Amino acid sequence: MFRSTPYISRPPLHEKGIVLRKYQYLIYSVIAAFAGYGIWIFYTDGTSITAALHALGFSGVLLLCSLSLCNYFLRYVRWQYFLRKLGDKPHFLDGLYCYCAGFALTTTPGKAGEAIRCLYFKNRHRVEHAHSFAALLSDRITDLVAATLIASFAIYHFSDFRWLGWAIPFVVLSIILAILFPAPWLRLCSTFEHKSPSVLKPFFAAAPLFFQRAGTLLAIRPLLIGTLLGTVSWSAEAWGFAWLAQQVGCIEPAATLMGVFCLAMIAGAALPGGLGGTEAAMAFLLIALGLGSAEAAIVTILCRLTTLWLSILIGLCAILWLTHSKFTAPVFNTDTVP
Repeated sequence: MFRSTPYISRPPLHEKGIVLRKYQYLIYSVIAAFAGYGIWIFYTDGTSITAALHALGFSGVLLLCSLSLCNYFLRYVRWQYFLRKLGDKPHFLDGLYCYCAGFALTTTPGKAGEAIRCLYFKNRHRVEHAHSFAALLSDRITDLVAATLIASFAIYHFSDFRWLGWAIPFVVLSIILAILFPAPWLRLCSTFEHKSPSVLKPFFAAAPLFFQRAGTLLAIRPLLIGTLLGTVSWSAEAWGFAWLAQQVGCIEPAATLMGVFCLAMIAGAALPGGLGGTEAAMAFLLIALGLGSAEAAIVTILCRLTTLWLSILIGLCAILWLTHSKFTAPVFNTDTVP
């Protein structure tokens, strides 16, 4: 059932190349984001921002970072659960590095760069791409369901957004049905496999295994467990956002503010890392709740620094560790996976 085999001690050259190519998006996004933040602060009441930062203090920033770390860890536990459900048993600590490495490339278009963790799990833990991409899909779906549940408090408050309460469940259900009844998609993949260039053939050839594994993870029990972990993890960051808004004078209930956080995350999901869209949605919704523009700006910027940009920093550290670390762990046979 299992044998001890030395794993690749450093990422292969093709993996390094993918990471380096993705770094250009990270560099561009960092420049654009901080230029935008700087302009935003410049045109906002600097005195109010300074007062808000002084009131928050170092302990407040530390609290927000701690809540974000809780979010990342619980999401990694969910990732481990999904992989173990498929029969893979990656080393917990090294797997944590592999998972966090994906955060470094959160700002790539469509968050496609986050798939770099699938390469790390393949090269260091022998997790098949079909398994890791199935876990990635389930990760996204349960995140969307969890975020929608939390956002429902704000959706109820803002009537203009109530259509999301119907649209998102419809999208989620459509994806689940497409995975559970894959016949037309498999025929399409088979056609593409025969007509596509050789470099793409393995991708389409792996489609049957991907749909099978994704179907396993989208069964009722894994879906409920994944959604529960996602709800708890995102609630941690959402509560931090609510606490921060209340610290600078917002009088709305924490539940409504937590909903605003997730509603803004959903609104910005179409953009790389939610850049721009999430910030605009957060500020707009906070101002609609009665917060001043300066206070809304500092809440938004601090929230993004202690969530999105903290995760990117952790991801970069994880990539550096994985690039220079050696790792040996047992390889488990996954042939018995249903």
